[in-house]
Amino acid sequence: TEDFSRDEFSTHYGNIQIGVEEGLTPLYTMVSNLDDRDRYETLKWYAVDEFARNNPDDPVLPEIQARNAKAQEIFLRWGRELFGWAIYLLRIQV
Repeated sequence: TEDFSRDEFSTHYGNIQIGVEEGLTPLYTMVSNLDDRDRYETLKWYAVDEFARNNPDDPVLPEIQARNAKAQEIFLRWGRELFGWAIYLLRIQV
């Protein structure tokens, strides 16, 4: 989003190298694909919709819905293609 800059992120290779420079041994990585990202993001949309249906009088509901709408727009415009996630398993060297 607008709160981040490119220099705060690294590549997949760069992330592993950060671990190596810290003295860790890389053992495994798992990188998200488009289906993973869609599932992760849209489950949040579903959760907000369910919360709204079950709590229509909640005083913070309009704020929650507004944040969700903005998150949807960001994901659909840019996030799906530009952002992802990965899990890294690294071990302390002995």
